[in-house]
Amino acid sequence: MFISLCAPLWLFYLQLEATSILTHGAYALTVHKAQGSDFETVYLIIPQSANTLTRELIYTGLTRFRKNLVLLVQNDIQPLLRLRQAGNSDVENRNSFIFNLMMRSGDQQKLFAENLIHRAKNGEAMRSKSEVIVANILLDLNLNPRYEEPLYAKDSDSDFRLPDFTVSYEGDTFYWEHLGMLTLPSYRESWNRKKQWYKDNGYWDQVITSEDKSDGGIDAELITSIAKQKILLEDED
Repeated sequence: MFISLCAPLWLFYLQLEATSILTHGAYALTVHKAQGSDFETVYLIIPQSANTLTRELIYTGLTRFRKNLVLLVQNDIQPLLRLRQAGNSDVENRNSFIFNLMMRSGDQQKLFAENLIHRAKNGEAMRSKSEVIVANILLDLNLNPRYEEPLYAKDSDSDFRLPDFTVSYEGDTFYWEHLGMLTLPSYRESWNRKKQWYKDNGYWDQVITSEDKSDGGIDAELITSIAKQKILLEDED
């Protein structure tokens, strides 16, 4: 059995107990420690999961050998299949200006940035596919939504919330919240607290909400209609 991982590398699976290969003592290095070095034969051990397991780490490990490479993958090849996906790239998930300009706005630090794995058509990283759909609709309407821009309490410069999107249009500002998991009690309670915060600080009249359907789906046509009615003030056809 073999697969190809982004390059013509063939992986052969051997039942070690069925072989008569003599084993000898050898030095073990982490992939990080092995950077910049190469060896005649490399045995690369890949677990099913690890916090440090990324496409970049696998690439570094795969390119340390000169003649022979043996992959020892725990259980099955799922880690390799998973790491073929661009979303598991450590570089892609970084919030820096090196590869994608203005991935973060100003000096603001995104909370739980490791969860920003989806991208809208303008390249901005977001937490959910539903948010990407909403963002793309607003972009198509030339509304230029600002994702998770801090909104501060009226009487405090330390108490703030993060609306999903902030939209400014013809002198008015709106705060768009897409409610994706209202069927979960914890999510619903969190939303009720956030809604009360909006009301306490006088923002509630500027809040626009959309929701996933009960089956988890999303209605793009309905979201477009909401945006046109609430922001563009267009009458429904």
